Amino acid sequence: MALDANIGWDPGVSYLGAGRPRMHTGGQAPRGPLANAAYARANRVAAAVRPDIPGTPHMDAAILPAAFPVVTFALADGTNSKTVTMNPQTAFRGQRLFATVLRSGASAALTAPLLTTLLVGQKPVIVTPDGVPIEALAQTAFDMNVLFPPSQPGVLYQATVRLPVALTTTDTITLIFGVHGSAIL
Repeated sequence: MALDANIGWDPGVSYLGAGRPRMHTGGQAPRGPLANAAYARANRVAAAVRPDIPGTPHMDAAILPAAFPVVTFALADGTNSKTVTMNPQTAFRGQRLFATVLRSGASAALTAPLLTTLLVGQKPVIVTPDGVPIEALAQTAFDMNVLFPPSQPGVLYQATVRLPVALTTTDTITLIFGVHGSAIL
C-alpha cells in the first residue's frame, strides 16, 4: 500500500502506538555532519546578502576595530605580565593588530612591551612563548596582516603583555592596542 499524499497516511506506522521514527528531509537523502555544516555556512553567507525582515535594519559587513583596555606599566609592575580581555559584540574575524605605545621617562625608552599571549576563545594567535614586540604592529608597520579565527559574540579575546626590562622612578609606558577585522553589523 502506498503513502496517501492527501491524508499523510503511512502504512509502515502503527497509529495505535509508537511508530517507527520518520525523518522529513524534503525529498532529499539524509546528510552527514560535514554536509550539514556546509549547508549552514551557505545559509549564513546567503543571509548576509539577502534582505532580512522588512522594516528592520539589514545585516551588513564591514571592516571594524575592536580594542583591548588600555594597559599602563609603572615601577611597581616590574616585568610582571598583564592580561586584558575584550568581547566583540558581533560576529568578528580579526585581520590586523594595531598598537600605539606612549612613553614617559628615560627608562621607558630602554624597554618595549611584548605581546606574549593572544587567544581567540581557546585558539592561540601568537605561537611562541617569548613574545612579539608590540611596536612591530604599529599602524605604520608594513605587511603585518594576521588572520584570526572567526568568532561569534560571547567569545573572549585575551591578550597578555609584559616588559622585558622594568621601569624606574616615575616612568610609565601606556599601551593602546586592538584588532581591525571583518564584522557583520
